Amino acid sequence: MSIVSIIIVNYNGIAYTRMCLESLFRYHSADMLDVIVVDNHSQDGSVETLKKEFPAVNVEAMTKNNGFGCANNEGVKKAKGEILFFVNNDTLFLEETVSALSSHLIADPKNGIVGPTLLNEDRTFQLSFGDFPSILSEFRMKRKMADPKLLRNAAPKTSDDRKVNWVTGAAFMIRKSLYESLGGFDERYFLYFEDIDLNRRVHTARYHNVYCPSVRLIHLGGRSYGAMNPAVAFEYRRSQLHYYDTHASFAERILIRTYIALKYSAMILKPKERPLISRIMKLLWTKQ
Repeated sequence: MSIVSIIIVNYNGIAYTRMCLESLFRYHSADMLDVIVVDNHSQDGSVETLKKEFPAVNVEAMTKNNGFGCANNEGVKKAKGEILFFVNNDTLFLEETVSALSSHLIADPKNGIVGPTLLNEDRTFQLSFGDFPSILSEFRMKRKMADPKLLRNAAPKTSDDRKVNWVTGAAFMIRKSLYESLGGFDERYFLYFEDIDLNRRVHTARYHNVYCPSVRLIHLGGRSYGAMNPAVAFEYRRSQLHYYDTHASFAERILIRTYIALKYSAMILKPKERPLISRIMKLLWTKQ
């Protein structure tokens, strides 16, 4: 089997990262893995704790939080493997996953990214793939996330691999050579959309993005699609606009800005929301 490097980004999340690593080593031998945790300048003692509790893990400490994509790119620089496995720190392994998922990647040289099934903590299905973003596809995605019946219908009916537009960055594999040829994650995305952007570039390079229902992981953060704190909400919109500016038509760029403007204008009577509204309104007409 090709060497696989597992890259996990941690930011003030020692409790989650500890559980993730414990579950990883429960089903995989430490001496068979190249595990890299990139700490994004945490202030909760994560670096010291990880080095003490997991001596087999390469812990890389960033001196500044430059975002999720940047941290992953730093992790790749330390990676020894021919295959990269990006895993969120709030995921839990349920079985031997590394060789199981990598076998799907190497099954076809045109497979670019492969991602497993993600489950909620109660083992219910979690939506982790979709169509490339447009106003319509994002609306459909939010409807599925909010409606249990639609979500159940989106679950795969067989264990056969499926070619999709994108699989989530919460857990996916890619060959290191392809990742580097595409320049890795675009670091202009601080948080959100960096994974879909990479999927889009893999697709444009004529490789397949593949969803693998037969391989499973738990993703604890999978239900946190709703309310966001103002800082995170701002970063979401900034990344969304950068994605549309990079990949969408002029008409779509105007439509997404109009939609966001109307959405936040409707919140103007809420005093607590006004600082966020002001920041987003300024953001709308600045090219990302």
